[in-house]
Amino acid sequence: MNASKKPTRATPEGNAYLDLQALAKQSGRPVDEYLTLYALEGFLNRLSQSPRREEFVLKGGVLLAAFDQRRPTRDVDFAVIGLDNDVDNILSILREVAAADVGDGLDIDIGQAAAEVIREDSTGYTGVRVSFPAALASAKVNFNVDVNVGDPITPKPEVIAVPRILGGTIQILGYPVEMVIAEKLVTAIERGTANTRWRDFVDMYRLSNSHSMAGNVLIESCDTVATYRGATLVPLGAALEGFGEIAQARWFAWRNKQKLQAEAPENISELIRALEVFADPVLLRSAAGRLWNPSEREWQ
Repeated sequence: MNASKKPTRATPEGNAYLDLQALAKQSGRPVDEYLTLYALEGFLNRLSQSPRREEFVLKGGVLLAAFDQRRPTRDVDFAVIGLDNDVDNILSILREVAAADVGDGLDIDIGQAAAEVIREDSTGYTGVRVSFPAALASAKVNFNVDVNVGDPITPKPEVIAVPRILGGTIQILGYPVEMVIAEKLVTAIERGTANTRWRDFVDMYRLSNSHSMAGNVLIESCDTVATYRGATLVPLGAALEGFGEIAQARWFAWRNKQKLQAEAPENISELIRALEVFADPVLLRSAAGRLWNPSEREWQ
């Protein structure tokens, strides 16, 4: 891997770097943020062209771009189908995927890729994280591929189109939007007032502002996640009672740091109340047979 190249329009890597630099300047976001997204998309593009593509189901922050909710992230997350969580095997497969040359200028150093077991404290889940060093022209960029094994997916994965930051799309298997919300909602209930996963609240809020969903499907998704985790579903309002007073200062600071003033309410109690309107009928099962109207923010 060579990270000493000077960016010029004469090479694919230089061209991509200069386009990302211009995009960062235009948007007011850090160029490193766009470089990381470009690297994550580069890996995703390689996977989409790999014989292994049907063994990996996209989830997490990169997936949200397919739902018009792109956000900064340093990881690309997958649930896997038909694989176990053997660290060496996962590392070997992901190195094989990353080694493909797709002409995007991204230089991934598969020889320096490293794998480790990851655990989710609240659930005891285990997975595998593979860290890749990479370079684009003169810029070094590191990214992670997180793999979860055994997660049930309801409804079934579907082929989605992930828009790329420099144009075009990537066709890949991904979580349905109901499953995205179900995982975040069950996590919020499990963690209760100790929760600091602010991004999950914002993701649920934004997705419920933009997507119509069938109550029956969302109920089934939440049941699937809760059963797998051994969690008990209770109304969000009950799980987060008193959360506004506990969390407001930290929420306010995080929201400002992430520049999300236009994306989420200033007061976290207001945000939680909006989520209760959406989530509690699902958790209480009164949303069965109804459709969520995102523009009216009500079950109909």
